[in-house]
Amino acid sequence: MDFEQIRKYWEERAASDSSAQSTTHDYFMREIEYRVLNDAIERHRPSTVIDIGCGDAWTTVRLATACQAIRFLGCDYSETMVKNARANLAAAGIANLTISQHDVLNHIQGKFDMACTVRCLINLPDWESQKRAIKHIYDSLNVGGIYVMIENFIEGHDNFNRVREAFDLPSIPVREHNFFFKHEQLLSYLSDKFEVVNDINISSSYYLVSRVIYSKICQERKSLPDYFDEHHRYAAALPFCGEYGPVRMICLKR
Repeated sequence: MDFEQIRKYWEERAASDSSAQSTTHDYFMREIEYRVLNDAIERHRPSTVIDIGCGDAWTTVRLATACQAIRFLGCDYSETMVKNARANLAAAGIANLTISQHDVLNHIQGKFDMACTVRCLINLPDWESQKRAIKHIYDSLNVGGIYVMIENFIEGHDNFNRVREAFDLPSIPVREHNFFFKHEQLLSYLSDKFEVVNDINISSSYYLVSRVIYSKICQERKSLPDYFDEHHRYAAALPFCGEYGPVRMICLKR
């Protein structure tokens, strides 16, 4: 998909779903993402945080509710996602979060102690657009500021598909609105801008259980997988290990 087709996809998805599954059907992967973001905030203690591509702000609202001494800004380029995010914010009744409409390919106003993206930049159509977005995120940070990048990478995606194939399960394709990062290419681009504080595959253990073991059980039982099955819930609590899932958290310091 090109840029406008991807934007349209998210507008239509936001219009049809305002639940906790609006940006991914995988509820427990969102739980993992929330947990590592909350840990990063507790570790680095920023005064200001911007969540870029916040979607419906389901995660942003939870973070702001848990950390009410911190000022949060959530932004997204989808008008309908922003509308849903503001509704979620109003329901939470907190005063330390603001929601705005913004495209990460445009300059970000203001300076922040921490920025985060969660499966946001993979919705840009190509590497050149992703580099432009990262430069804008870099420019939005105070010196010493932290960028928590939670995005999908093709290497981990290919690895877990090889395991699926070994279990006679079909490969899972990259969705047409996604453009996954290449790990070494990204690190090379980041090297003159950021210090890498942490670089962890946060989906590997989870994917081995949910996308291999549980999927094989469903295949043998001839049943459809359920994202709320206990295999997902228990897998989300496992320690991180291995390189068998697409989602990484890279914590970067300007």
